[in-house]
This record gives sequence, C-alpha cells and structure tokens, in this order.
Amino acid sequence: FNFAVLPKRKGVRSMFRATRILRRALRAEGAAGATSDGLLFRFNTPSSSIITEETVKMVLVPAVSGDFGILAGHVPVIAQLKPGVVSVHKTDSDVKHYFVSGGFAVVREDATASVTAAEAVEVSELDPAAVKAGITTYTNEIASAKTDEEKTNAEIGLEVHQAMEYAISLTSN
Repeated sequence: FNFAVLPKRKGVRSMFRATRILRRALRAEGAAGATSDGLLFRFNTPSSSIITEETVKMVLVPAVSGDFGILAGHVPVIAQLKPGVVSVHKTDSDVKHYFVSGGFAVVREDATASVTAAEAVEVSELDPAAVKAGITTYTNEIASAKTDEEKTNAEIGLEVHQAMEYAISLTSN
C-alpha cells in the first residue's frame, strides 16, 4: 500500500484535519486536569470511593508487571494490580497505605490517575493474627487438596495472605 497517496484523497484529508483538532482539544483538556501541585487521583472499589479526585504528590502501585510510582507527567498506562500495597503520598509526610487484593491502575497523560481495586483496606486495619491464621489455613488446604481447583483456590488465598503479611511488615517499621 502506498501511504503517499493518502493526503490526496479528500476524505482522508478531512480525517487528518479532524484528528489534529481532536488532539489539540485533548491536550487542552489535559492541561486543565493537571495541577501545579501534582497528580489528580481517584481510588475506588466496587462498593465505595476511598479517594475522590484529590491532588496527591505520588502513588505507588503493585502491578503484575512490577511495582511502579505514578507522578504528574507519567506516561499513560493501564496496569493490572496484584495483591499488595497502594501507597498514596499526599505530601512527603502524609502517606496512607492501603492493601488491595487486585484491580487496575489507569494513568492518563493529563496528570490524572485512578486505581480500581476489587477490595481495599488501610494496612493499619489488618489483623496480624488473622493474617497468620489465614496463612496456616491455606497452607494446610494446599497440602490436603484433592483437585486442581481446590489447590488453585488455596494457592490464591495463600498468596493474598502472604501479601497482607508483607504489607503489615512494611508499614510497621
């Protein structure tokens, strides 16, 4: 296919013009979303809004592809989250840590980001004794599993509880 002939076609020229106009409008909208103070952030679960459009300095998320930090100006990305800690840095000294069981993080080029988690709880609300009991329970379930499905479910439970234990150890220091 010869791409050089594209601009000669009337419909294609108007499409390129419309695309340029749309890009300018999106850039203008993005500039409006960005603040000089930082990142406009949203954090939700299916049942509640934890943070609704708040300006923060930075957010750290536990992505399946590797943990990463989000600042204003971050490249656009959609990342699947694994069980772990989402750290919301409102300022250098005001940081809140939330345990998430999984979900998605979406970063837009207009200095906005959102995290949607299946479940989320402040790490300080996790009960260390209950987490240890869960690890023991799921370890025993893996050992006694009779089917692949039982074993897989127990492995998922163990992974989540180990991530909770790690989250507690990180934030207790």
